[in-house]
Amino acid sequence: MSAGLVALLILPVWACADDTDFFEAKVRPLLIERCYECHSVESGESMGDYRLDSAPAMHAGGSRGASIVPGDADASVLVRAISYSEPGLEMPPDEKLSDDEIEILKHWIDSGAPDPRTDEDPPEESVSPLSRDVKSHWAFVPPNRVSGTELRDNNVEVHPSSRDLMDDLSAKYASELGIPVGEIADRDTLLRRLHFDLSGLPPTYDELKSFREDRRPDAFQRRVNRMVADPRMSERMGRHWLDVARYADTIGYTTAGKERTIKGSHRYRDWVLKAFAEDMPFDEMVRHQLAGDRTDPENENGNADAMGFITIGRKFLSNDDTLDDRIDVITRGLLGLTVSCARCHDHKFDPIPTVDYYSLYNVLNNSVPPEDLDAAASPLMLVDRDKLRRQQVYIRGQRGNRGDDAPRQYLTAFRRSEEIPFENGSGRLDLAEKIVADDNPLTARVYVNRVWGHLTGRPLVDSPSDFGFRTAAPAIPETLDDLAADFQTHWSTQRLMRRILMTRIYQQSSNADADSLSLDPNNTALARAERRRRDFESLRDSILVGAGQIDCQYGGESVEITSPTITPRRTLYAMINRQNLPGLFRTFDFASPDMHSPERYQTTVPQQALFLMNHSQLSSAALAAANQVKQDRTADVGQQVTMLFRRLLQREPSESELDAAVAFVQSDVLPPLVNADPRELWSYGTAKWENKQLSEFTPFPVFDKNGWQIETKYPSPGAFTYARLTNEGGHPGHGDNAAVVRRWKSPVDGVVKVIGMVGHRAKQGDGIQAVIRIAGEVVFDEKQFSSNRPLPAKKRKIRKGEFVEFIAHSGPTLSHDSFFWRSKISATADDGSVVEANSVDDFSGPFQKTETPQLDRLAQLAQVLFLTNEFAFVD
Repeated sequence: MSAGLVALLILPVWACADDTDFFEAKVRPLLIERCYECHSVESGESMGDYRLDSAPAMHAGGSRGASIVPGDADASVLVRAISYSEPGLEMPPDEKLSDDEIEILKHWIDSGAPDPRTDEDPPEESVSPLSRDVKSHWAFVPPNRVSGTELRDNNVEVHPSSRDLMDDLSAKYASELGIPVGEIADRDTLLRRLHFDLSGLPPTYDELKSFREDRRPDAFQRRVNRMVADPRMSERMGRHWLDVARYADTIGYTTAGKERTIKGSHRYRDWVLKAFAEDMPFDEMVRHQLAGDRTDPENENGNADAMGFITIGRKFLSNDDTLDDRIDVITRGLLGLTVSCARCHDHKFDPIPTVDYYSLYNVLNNSVPPEDLDAAASPLMLVDRDKLRRQQVYIRGQRGNRGDDAPRQYLTAFRRSEEIPFENGSGRLDLAEKIVADDNPLTARVYVNRVWGHLTGRPLVDSPSDFGFRTAAPAIPETLDDLAADFQTHWSTQRLMRRILMTRIYQQSSNADADSLSLDPNNTALARAERRRRDFESLRDSILVGAGQIDCQYGGESVEITSPTITPRRTLYAMINRQNLPGLFRTFDFASPDMHSPERYQTTVPQQALFLMNHSQLSSAALAAANQVKQDRTADVGQQVTMLFRRLLQREPSESELDAAVAFVQSDVLPPLVNADPRELWSYGTAKWENKQLSEFTPFPVFDKNGWQIETKYPSPGAFTYARLTNEGGHPGHGDNAAVVRRWKSPVDGVVKVIGMVGHRAKQGDGIQAVIRIAGEVVFDEKQFSSNRPLPAKKRKIRKGEFVEFIAHSGPTLSHDSFFWRSKISATADDGSVVEANSVDDFSGPFQKTETPQLDRLAQLAQVLFLTNEFAFVD
């Protein structure tokens, strides 16, 4: 089975966003700005009988049927219109939407098109969110500590296994539900859980044995203190914060030729690690991340790098969208408020008027990169404009429709009436001070809820980045309030962690009887631990540990980890390409780097098992683990099996496991499976394309500056001139004899499906001719001129060794013939197996072919252990 069967799962880049929040933040503003002018009741227009200003209207549609088919963007009239794929249906007619905007609408529809808009008039008795009493919502009231006197006054009994008042509150609530609280977990489970939460790495067999035999009453507390102080804790907690900060090493989509790497991106990641390792107070972390240019202007302590929290995000073609992203990460990430929903209208649920959005917009729009980036203290920092700009409200989010001025100030609902607008430059430092102020009811609650969720597996508030009116208080609100109020007295993350880790709630078993599961399926009483699976980073790092190949270097530049061979660096240090996030990351539920991620989703999909079974990295890891065991040349087969179990599962095999494993290791080795490197299936060259016939294919001989070409000198003399292919496009030579061809050889007999996107973005020249052939049959042949469009899916039968070919011909003239082309190929073999290919991910220059190592039986046993639930799950 080939490595291609990993089938890098393609999930949308927005997958971690809350559906309704995504609609409010991205979809509604886009519809208002680009569609309502001709397709809404308010404008008095409904072109083609289509209205796009309510969910019912979009489902009802017009003369061509419903505007959208939830779950199927390609079948939706709206998508066909905005893609310009049908003559006469191009919308908007004046200018096509950008690729980003099209992708937003397609993702929204594919996700089921969640849409809170209705055609109904609001009931008369409804209350505007802006008129609500802020103090009527639990999250908008400052948290208070819970005293022992209050517990006694409320007849809360101290439970025998309680270690904290949170345990007593949990026990009281569990008692009211009629369920028992969990017993303390066994020593092995506790230490495995602690290592997962604080380092992401498994304990060794000897560490488990030592802890199991440690009878000191403070044995667990000693382990907690030691591990909280270990730098690996900062790597674990730091990765959680990078999800909040939507960390990546590239800016995302941009115009061709523009540098996509974020200069110094790793410096923000390393600053986060240092902050957690040194237990920098969280209020100080906030100040540096929003205003490092003020707190450390020369970057003497590295705190100007902290501003990556703002600048590490995606760079949109529209500055409005870039600022919207920054408003979103600040308000959802630090305050748990969806302020971006007020971009086009007052917030639908919370007391956040549109002017609040543009007040923050005003702050950030007056914060710009230094003029001389090379001389700046940090490539990640912002500074205030020399001459501050005014900012007006954009009515309905439309830049050309200006309203009143929006002063730089804090949110209306949480601002005292006598407060004056921010006067300290852009106002970023003033904003930071308001966010960490003692009377701010949200910041501490939001942060401790995140930390609680990371350590226990489930946050107290299920929507960690939305504490607005729609969000109910936790079942035991005093738990969150006491944690938050206590945290505000010291702002120490390590102290907060130690408190949570020492509770019975954290240390209890995940086992529960059927009655408890029925009475409290969501564990609101905190009466049992959550059973958790390793996330992507912990799973991959644990494999490296088992193989004895982990590089524990702390900090440093990002590295690629998706090559056929093992990269020993911890997964935290992987290169995160925002625009082309490798399928491996998506397959294992990595957080989308495209926007702020409150939590990671957990899925169980075949691609995960296929990767662990088939990828050459796992074969190499299994072989390395087996070789580590074989270093003891005096050990017999039974001892080798035992050592392998100790190494990978941190325990000894049972008698039946040992017998079965020994019999397996001593059995004959089956012939190895041949795993093809996906790069081997691609070739790049020039050919003659005449009368729809391809001939004289000649591979490019030179790879230079990340592209294939005829010779080192570029352009080349003669007909081939600018002939070149890169990962995302290229340029043809001149005429029929110099077409450029990217071809993929099928490794199977079956049916192949091709999808993708092709574009010729220049408005000059005569465009290019784009052709796709499958097994010698032309399935697509169209001229591309000043366009960028998705290709219709093409399916054909194919035999092993036949080609899928992507041909670009210059047309009559050669000028302005650069093109953009991405393709994905899915080949379903006759036996039902699937091979996936991606023209961008698989592209490479010359490489040394690597053979998947042949595994002996001991190495095969190691790979089986890597595949077990016991390896993948913490409890």
